[in-house]
Amino acid sequence: MKLSRRTWIVSGLAAAVVLAAGAVTLSLLPGPAGSPTAGAPAAGSSSSPSPSATTSAPAAGAPAAPAAPAPTAQSSPPAAGKRFTTEVIPADPQATPALPPSTPIPYPVSAPLPKTASATGGIVEGFPTTVLPQLPGSKVKTTSVASDSPNLQVSLTGTTDGSVTDVVGFYRQALAKFGMYDAAAPALDGATAVTYSRDGNAVTLTATPNQSGTSFALFGTFTAKG
Repeated sequence: MKLSRRTWIVSGLAAAVVLAAGAVTLSLLPGPAGSPTAGAPAAGSSSSPSPSATTSAPAAGAPAAPAAPAPTAQSSPPAAGKRFTTEVIPADPQATPALPPSTPIPYPVSAPLPKTASATGGIVEGFPTTVLPQLPGSKVKTTSVASDSPNLQVSLTGTTDGSVTDVVGFYRQALAKFGMYDAAAPALDGATAVTYSRDGNAVTLTATPNQSGTSFALFGTFTAKG
């Protein structure tokens, strides 16, 4: 039985409609898990643009965002805390010493000792005038030296127009150069006595005021230093 041309055309159109309906149905079915639909964004990603992209590329004609205010500088730095150190700084060998080196105090009498002798109206030979100089302006009555190594005894008597204080002060200054310093000593009524001493060396001065000034006597005992 032969089909007419019109029947073939109708049959073809019906088949085309069926195929189209099947294709639409397949497109609506869910795809396999983990396989995103073509053109759709991947899972976990955001379809919205990133903030940097938004801020770096503003839309044409949109007003610019106001700039962030600059940080203000501190008016003054914070106070520094106290610092301590345990470092020991070595002394500078080239530094000048705080105190000058001390000069040794000379010893009153040293060997050899003079021979025993005496004189009237002047200074006897061998008298230790470096230790017991003659009082300026005074008159010497007698002097003597007596030696028995290493011991030496000396004496001097004289007068001066000055006062007792002048005599004591003069010999205080003279004997201090040898480290001999004075202390009060017993004396007769009206007289003043002092003793200048150092390491077993001693000088006793007795001064008595009179009508014309002061009369005085010196008696010394020394141990010579070899």
